[in-house]
Amino acid sequence: MGFSRSRTTSIHGLGLVEVRDQWPHRIGVKWGQSPRPLHWEWEAFGSGEAWYHGAGYWTWKYKDVDEIMKSQQVRGADFGAMNAPIPDLFATDLLIFLSNDGPNSEWALIRRAVHEHFLNMGSKTYDDRVEALPSLIAADWPNAQLTDMNDTSLCQRLVAKSIFYVMFGIWVDDSEATILSGWRTNAGMFILPRLVQRFLFNVGVRRVQKLREQTIGIIQKHGLEQVFFDINDGLPEQYQRNPVVKLADQIMFVIGFAGIGGTSGSVETVSQFLQVKKPSESAKDQIDFGEFKTSEQMIAAYRDNSDAYIRETLRLDPPVTSATRRIKEAQSVDLAGRSIDFPAGTLNQYVLSMANRDEHVFPEPSLFNPNREDLNRALTWNGAFTGNFTKDVETYPRICPGRYLSLQVTKAIVNHAISSAPTNSA
Repeated sequence: MGFSRSRTTSIHGLGLVEVRDQWPHRIGVKWGQSPRPLHWEWEAFGSGEAWYHGAGYWTWKYKDVDEIMKSQQVRGADFGAMNAPIPDLFATDLLIFLSNDGPNSEWALIRRAVHEHFLNMGSKTYDDRVEALPSLIAADWPNAQLTDMNDTSLCQRLVAKSIFYVMFGIWVDDSEATILSGWRTNAGMFILPRLVQRFLFNVGVRRVQKLREQTIGIIQKHGLEQVFFDINDGLPEQYQRNPVVKLADQIMFVIGFAGIGGTSGSVETVSQFLQVKKPSESAKDQIDFGEFKTSEQMIAAYRDNSDAYIRETLRLDPPVTSATRRIKEAQSVDLAGRSIDFPAGTLNQYVLSMANRDEHVFPEPSLFNPNREDLNRALTWNGAFTGNFTKDVETYPRICPGRYLSLQVTKAIVNHAISSAPTNSA
């Protein structure tokens, strides 16, 4: 049986029907499209430090969000300050649903394994694959022009191919990349609570279930099952999955949801900024391009410091806008001038997209300025990303483990897109 213990090496010939039979029948915001902060609700609650929405309160001040990100967080199957629809939509026991409660916790062990097997920067395999990305992208995209990136499906396929290649060593074909792009194109489905999913006749649920099955199908097609056996075997018995397809589903969900979906959002946003365009999902009055009036000026700024350009772009329009935790102790929170007591376990959504615009940290917060001195304080990747890998993880335990890969893939794609653009600024 596929992903069963009867095979100790890669397993071939397992059909999707068999995979589905081993999962519950109901398996289970821009991560690409998470919900934008509801400014009208924030204003209705007095434009203070918190407001209420869904089943919890929302926090946005930089000092509060930064403190939460540095802390041990109690997590559950929650998304957007509401209980997430599992197992209908989300895979169970995802990393984003596990509490970071110590170096030997389930969260820590699985995160460590994901890093060792897929994101081991400095290893020859990882470095060689990242170095190969420009030539692979160029072969896939001849005569590239920046305006080609207005076709978001092109961006999404290239991101899917690049992420999958660095992690698994396979440059998938267009049909497979289109399937994997579903982690971006279906992103709007993840933000909808169970009641809304039911109201929509579970159309979104069925799309994501199919996407999860097809993603596992790609793993099987290329004989890549063994890595999941290796990861599972390395976990303590109480954390091992049986059958192993459950672990594959959980890990591929994170790779697709955050890695492919999030990086696709990054590439799309950077491509729009380079053309002096504001992304369609952004509030147009909250982005000021300032001195950058032309695409030539934008390209020159990007070439001058691509890391800073991408970081500033995503400070203003991050792929992930917020995350949900459960408060460990009872707290009193000011809502619209009233002190409200919340018991331990209450959902709290911390909004990094608004923290990235806190004027006490980022002067002229809506102004695009890739030369900001405080740019390393942006919380875009679920923590301040200084470039010191060890220090960042020690300070922000839940910082995105794929932050470097996301930047590397974004630069590889964008660099090729502007390769034929003039080198002189207008």
